[in-house]
Amino acid sequence: MRRRGVGLAIRMAAVMIVVLFGAANYLVLDYAIERADSFAAETERTLVRNEFGHQIDQVVQYQSQLSFWDKTFNELKDGMPGDAFVKDQLRDWMWADFGFSWMIFTTPDGEKVLGVHRGETVSESKAREKLHWVSDLTLKAERAYREALSPDRGGWQVQGAKEDPDLLTPALPEIHVSGMRLIDRVMSIVVVQAVIPKSLYIPASRMQPTLLITVKPVSQKMLANTERRLGLRDLGFTPIVTQEPGLVMTPVGADTYNPMVASWRPNMPGLFVWKSALPQIAMFVLVFAGVMLFVTLRFSALVKALQRSEAQNAFLAQHDPLTGLKNRSGFDEEVRHAIRKGESQPFSIVALDLDRFKAVNDRYGHAAGDAVLQAVARRFSERIGPLGTVARLGGDEFSVLLGGVSSREMLLELAEGLVRDAQIPIAHDGQLLVIGGSAGIAQFPDHGGSLHDVMVMADAALYAAKNAGRNRAIHVGDMAGDAIAEAGAVRAA
Repeated sequence: MRRRGVGLAIRMAAVMIVVLFGAANYLVLDYAIERADSFAAETERTLVRNEFGHQIDQVVQYQSQLSFWDKTFNELKDGMPGDAFVKDQLRDWMWADFGFSWMIFTTPDGEKVLGVHRGETVSESKAREKLHWVSDLTLKAERAYREALSPDRGGWQVQGAKEDPDLLTPALPEIHVSGMRLIDRVMSIVVVQAVIPKSLYIPASRMQPTLLITVKPVSQKMLANTERRLGLRDLGFTPIVTQEPGLVMTPVGADTYNPMVASWRPNMPGLFVWKSALPQIAMFVLVFAGVMLFVTLRFSALVKALQRSEAQNAFLAQHDPLTGLKNRSGFDEEVRHAIRKGESQPFSIVALDLDRFKAVNDRYGHAAGDAVLQAVARRFSERIGPLGTVARLGGDEFSVLLGGVSSREMLLELAEGLVRDAQIPIAHDGQLLVIGGSAGIAQFPDHGGSLHDVMVMADAALYAAKNAGRNRAIHVGDMAGDAIAEAGAVRAA
């Protein structure tokens, strides 16, 4: 009996050793594969970003041949370029040789505009329409130009670039601005720079710059060449909100207004590792404890699935599944927590409502409405950042909890920024969806001693903002007593 007991113990110990050995090998291999796949994906992201960065640098160099040129500067002396300059330099050179689909000359105030599309001069209205999509880049380019000026000989001198002997291309003055935009439904590289002479000297009478905007489409040939160089598959551009399994994405161009990201199918080394190592592991595991290993793996997978399900349920209990923001329950909990420590740390509530959102839903469908809510939620979250919590309470109603921001002026500035965020058009399915927003601000404990009271006052200010014409923010402190009571009563009704 004792021997049988020892034998059973040995067998059990042997089985346990085999199980532990197999499990340890599996976990190590699984972790190694995960890290290898993660490293490969991150490496490809870096390569793609560097590749597009290199392409943007090339476009900047091409554009500089026209914008950093005495002939162009002299041509703009009396206004916009003449027909001969457009034909020789824009059509027969920049379009024919470099493939710039759009070239637009404009003054910062927009008083003078000349646009050339695919080598042909277009109407001023069409040129201005394209300027609308790159207005942020033109503002940055003008600012960069003015910051580079210093007084010199009765005029102005543009600060030159620092020469770097390691660069293969000539250094350019730091007055150009670049980005990637969806122009004419094609992802394109946009470069904006003030036209300056080679001498970098600007006469006093020419201080007001003329900006040159060039658009270089990213063609299928360019994408194919990039795929071949980097060894990628299905390289293209995808909306930033896309969630497709097996697709790796990364932003390119460092352009915060670009809603598209580069995407491709990654080369994952995990499959090769599995094929190389699995036979050796299987030789031990299957011989000594195949069934036990199978049960262990299945049990592990079940536990992981249950953990994921529990974590997901806990997250969804306090978050909006569409936008990822806090829902009403999660927001109420945040506010109650803020009230509990409100004596030492006052806080503020900003109630927001989207204007004309129902019209978007009715005209373009719920998919467009969802796209609007996701875009607005992302903008609100980026603006608020660590200052507080953004929540979607339902429908097109949002609310913001702000801690540590008690100045009325700062609150109004922040709320007006949120209203402006809601007004920026949203691209969806080839359409630009335009909405607005209104906001009301209330502070604890100045405007209420409980969650209900503060929310009612914030809603009253929101209603007053809507009643005053929408697309604005109103602070409760700026409302008369009877206006507060009336707005609150109407809102409650």
